Amino acid sequence: MTFTEGSMKAVLGKRTSVLAMALVSSFAIPVFAKPITAVVRLKERVSMDTLALNVQNPYSTHYGIPYTPEEIRQVAAPAQGEYDQTLAQLRQEGFTVVSESPTHLWVTVKAEKKAFELAFATQVQLLGNGLRSHTALMSIPNRFPALAAVHGLDNTRKAFSKMKIAQHQVVQALDSSQPGVSPDAVKEAYGLNPIYSSGITGKGQHIAIATYDDFSTDDVNQFYGKLNLQPGPTVDKVTFNGVAATNNNSAMETELDAEFSGMIAPGASIHVFTSAENSDAGELAMFTAILDDNRAKVVNYSWGACEKQLTPAHQAEMAKVNIVIASGDSGSDSCQDGSVVADWPAANPNVIAVGGTTFSQNHGSIAESGWNGSGGGISGVWELPLWQQALGAPFTKRSYPDVSFNADPSSGQALWSSGSWTVIGGTSMAAPQWSGFLALVGEARQTAGKQTLGFLAPIIYSFNASDKTTLFHDVTSGSNGAYTAAPGWDAVTGWGSMNGSPLLNRLLSN
Repeated sequence: MTFTEGSMKAVLGKRTSVLAMALVSSFAIPVFAKPITAVVRLKERVSMDTLALNVQNPYSTHYGIPYTPEEIRQVAAPAQGEYDQTLAQLRQEGFTVVSESPTHLWVTVKAEKKAFELAFATQVQLLGNGLRSHTALMSIPNRFPALAAVHGLDNTRKAFSKMKIAQHQVVQALDSSQPGVSPDAVKEAYGLNPIYSSGITGKGQHIAIATYDDFSTDDVNQFYGKLNLQPGPTVDKVTFNGVAATNNNSAMETELDAEFSGMIAPGASIHVFTSAENSDAGELAMFTAILDDNRAKVVNYSWGACEKQLTPAHQAEMAKVNIVIASGDSGSDSCQDGSVVADWPAANPNVIAVGGTTFSQNHGSIAESGWNGSGGGISGVWELPLWQQALGAPFTKRSYPDVSFNADPSSGQALWSSGSWTVIGGTSMAAPQWSGFLALVGEARQTAGKQTLGFLAPIIYSFNASDKTTLFHDVTSGSNGAYTAAPGWDAVTGWGSMNGSPLLNRLLSN
């Protein structure tokens, strides 16, 4: 999916401080609050919505041509003098500038808690274990006329990976044998082999993996080697907000994303953006870093959370990201509390949400049903986009997923991690394979002398009924709880899974 330009939104009393010091000294344990790192957003001279629409507008001179960070800076950022004055004022009030986006729309800063409280008329509550929240609404004072928002004072919301490990399917392998549904079966069933036969492998394309914590590039490269992928993907690690720690679960998720996107696009370059902080600010910093890097036109994110945990400020900041997203693994109950609630960010109208199927083949033909864990439903936050207007009731707000792919652990595929094959499932197995496919589309368009595809969703929703029967495998059975798969679009599998070669050829003609 094209990564379009999208924008990513007291002080303790003296008596309390003295009491805290007395308690510390009585136990002889020194306590030091770590400085807080946050992202400040500057005001846009030209709306990022306008720039995003220009990329999607056939009559715009920027149609299909994403804005570079430098162009965004020229068109949308505050004037240089105002920008410099803002940074100088921040430094004067005790803030350290950690990094600046080339767009001049986001700046990462660090300061003591007190500096944030005094500058933005709020109160930060330290909750322990590195967590914090602000207990008073922030305000931007007049002495910061170019500032629009501050993000990072509340870091309590966490994203979770959308991966499921199949029980009893961890296989120690001394050779290259791979359990689970084989890559060859996947490529045949989803119509990818004619694409490879034409010479398209994703050469010259860049896929960004947005993720948290560290991972092993050696595991990823071993996966590529064991499958003898040709010409062979390359993978690198991009750090941008500190050195990320290693967590085995998130490492496996990240290795999955890098391995499976490269499996589908063996000629592509895979860039893994590893955030050291899993929070609203960390999520915003991650997508800002990908935009600033300006290489990837396909971005994969296999993390998410319950939509009702989303704050209005973060909703506004992330309203325009344009990425391939795993739709979730909790069916219609993203919060896993017995309710019917959408998943964040899968229900964002500016992403392609990939749902899940149970995969099987019948005499060489694909036979899929909707996986009961496939995230899907109706957003409680986002309005219905124009390109979904024909869905009809009850789908009167943004509804998802848009497409689907194999995700059931019972028909799982194997990743390589920590010296073994592990058969997994989940929509985070589905999303990176769609990302790989979009890299194939990118090379095909580039070879034909065409611009980047742009946002995929309005294109696929505009296909006529005849197109859709040819370009997708319509999934008509299965339920994710509140919703049931049916002919055409549904809130379990979207339009269905890809019929790769015909779909690529159709997207090549756009």
